Amino acid sequence: MKQVAEGFTILKRYGRLKTACWILENNGEAAIVEMPPYSRGEKAPWEKAKTYFKKNWVFPKYGLLTHPHWDHCYTMPHFRAAFPQTRFVAHDSFLHDSYFRYMMRNMRNTRGESLEAAGYRFFDDVFTGDIWAGDLGGEPLYIIYAPKHSYGDMLIIFKGAMITGDWYLGDLKDCNDLVNPHHKVLNIDKTMRIVNHLNYHIHMLFSGHGDALFYDADFYSIMEQSKVDHNGHQPALKARYQTA
Repeated sequence: MKQVAEGFTILKRYGRLKTACWILENNGEAAIVEMPPYSRGEKAPWEKAKTYFKKNWVFPKYGLLTHPHWDHCYTMPHFRAAFPQTRFVAHDSFLHDSYFRYMMRNMRNTRGESLEAAGYRFFDDVFTGDIWAGDLGGEPLYIIYAPKHSYGDMLIIFKGAMITGDWYLGDLKDCNDLVNPHHKVLNIDKTMRIVNHLNYHIHMLFSGHGDALFYDADFYSIMEQSKVDHNGHQPALKARYQTA
């Protein structure tokens, strides 16, 4: 367990891909971020979270994921069962992701129920726009929908930090080719516009795996660098006006 900043605790980095399970908290309210698989010998992440909340007198208000890949959401059914009063939030894109649809198909207990209906039952709050807003103990909590690593990417903003999931910062590349490079640039630009519109100062950037922690970060500079690939190329300007 490690507190990486005020209000940000990594319970543990789980499984062979070392995906962090985060707790964000303020004034007795918390959000769980990432619900990863775990290896033999590791205490289940939802059990560790239960212990943390009980010990610190914190209520888990929200359950959040940065994107719908198995190493980030595999244990979500267990978290839902462990925390029935927690509101689980996701972008509508989750309901159309192939892995998440597979997981929902295995969870359904009502024959004939559509995958979309099952998804809306699975999450308490499904948003369709570019931004979702909530709060933890009065501190604003934002989610920006901005695909770069996957078409379900959600960037989580809280207390001056952004949890970026598996976004590769400082380069257009990612560990896969799931998102069209032109769409990546569109979404980086969109993210900067939204943060600017919110008049929000981001000075920390944390990865979903908890292995890249940027403090005193120049948010806009890093975003601009992330639009250019390692060969110094950026997709043609005209492509930036396509629909993401």
